[in-house]
Amino acid sequence: MNRNDVTWQGNFTAIVTPFKKDGAIDEAAFKKNIELLISEGIDGLVVTGCTGEFWALSDEERTRLHRTAVDVAGGRVPVIAGTLAMLTDKVVELSKKAKAAGADGVMVTPPFYILPNESEIIEHYRRVSREADIPILIYNIPKRVGVTTSPALLEKLCSIDNVVAVKQSSGSFDDVVETVRLCADKIRVFAGHSVTRGFPCVVMGTDGFVSSVETQILGRAAIDLYRLSASGNVEAARKLQYRLVQLDHAVHGLGTFPSALKAAMNLVGRPGGYPRSPIQPLSAEDQERLRSVLQSIGVL
Repeated sequence: MNRNDVTWQGNFTAIVTPFKKDGAIDEAAFKKNIELLISEGIDGLVVTGCTGEFWALSDEERTRLHRTAVDVAGGRVPVIAGTLAMLTDKVVELSKKAKAAGADGVMVTPPFYILPNESEIIEHYRRVSREADIPILIYNIPKRVGVTTSPALLEKLCSIDNVVAVKQSSGSFDDVVETVRLCADKIRVFAGHSVTRGFPCVVMGTDGFVSSVETQILGRAAIDLYRLSASGNVEAARKLQYRLVQLDHAVHGLGTFPSALKAAMNLVGRPGGYPRSPIQPLSAEDQERLRSVLQSIGVL
């Protein structure tokens, strides 16, 4: 299995998990967000990733959200289930359940916190591939995981049977470019941090990006970034990217992610909901600051 065995391309959104004020999952809001994004032209969905607060969910809740997303999407777009966990056994178990729920693939990081070495990372993905037998999107996000899946290591991971794609969320643009150079002929390369660099990443050869902030606040306007970039509409893509950078500045540094994203969604009438403890909603002061900035850049 390689990049040719999946049709993943374009702008995939890592969706939020809306919670009610008491911490319960707001399933109606979750479904509404999926329907809204699909109606606006999103190319794929990533469920229970970092933006989806996977760390705050039980295994049963994650599997339920995977199944719900698959049911709501109804085959209109691919659904990739976040099955991130510290233990390989847990990732395998969650990935098997995601496959049974109908997910098109799973998103998997290296084990976080424990700082595994290269051979342990390789064996982690080999076991998930062998035992769960589902397409894998490798997720490189060193800021969260604690280890970097370098472009050179990603090239080695490309040889694992079910590895078909990578989300390259390294803070270095050079890593995105090098990943394209080393891996794009073998697996699909998606960029992270599209709110600040989606356009240049597509220009340099990524198959798309996994967005979160911009698409769930601006909807169709932000979803169009991939199509504008891939079609060579440089002027429009550049103009939109500048606007998204302003949006990122508006939400950056307010609260603990994704509380500001959810607050901004709520302000523009989209189903963001509440975060789940220990993450707290924005303070009244931060909400007013967010409202003011969103108004200043024409979002409200």
